[in-house]
Amino acid sequence: MTSQSTELTQNFEKKETRGRKRLLKRDDILNGALSIGLDSLTMKNLAEHLNVGTATLYQYFENRETLLMEAAEYSIRLLPFPDYRGQGWKELALEYTKNVQKILKQHPSFIHSHPVTDYGYKIHFTLTEKILADLISCGLDAKQAIKVAHIITMASYAGAVEAIRQDRLPVAGSDIRCYISEQFSEMDHKEFPILSENIDDFILSADDKINLLLEVALANIQDEFKT
Repeated sequence: MTSQSTELTQNFEKKETRGRKRLLKRDDILNGALSIGLDSLTMKNLAEHLNVGTATLYQYFENRETLLMEAAEYSIRLLPFPDYRGQGWKELALEYTKNVQKILKQHPSFIHSHPVTDYGYKIHFTLTEKILADLISCGLDAKQAIKVAHIITMASYAGAVEAIRQDRLPVAGSDIRCYISEQFSEMDHKEFPILSENIDDFILSADDKINLLLEVALANIQDEFKT
């Protein structure tokens, strides 16, 4: 996610002068937190990033946990989620899956965090409510929309995990298909007869895997809606 640029006066005064506006805005801090990345965020490295004293940050946020929760909510609001523009609910579901997957890939801590102890349920509720409202605009009822929202959530998590795994492979400029093909070419194909005959169908990018998963899941649930 690209954070907005922040300009801070070099002679920033740590103590606020009565009657003067603060030189540091709350959005400056949140953008700075997203720029660093929530996984590695500390009050100290954020203060260094913003060229202010650590004590300044505590004028805005009680602690790191409070800052993390607000920064997470802020990241959701910044993303250009798809809106209903007449497309079908399946197309919208695919668009949402790609967007949520992007959030999770950029902030892996969202994947393994617990909503009670880390970022709070409000983020989950806020995102879900937006998805449900748009799906209902497409003609689904609330119960149908919730079922589709579950598919979007699980596919997004799976896609983000796979994308992170593939990005961490030592591909050295080559795409994932080439890399895995090269690795498989070094194997004794007699040990993997089924894979040997179907290796092209097996090796898929993270996006291709998610598209395949959604194609099956959404087709099945569409048949259920018709009954």
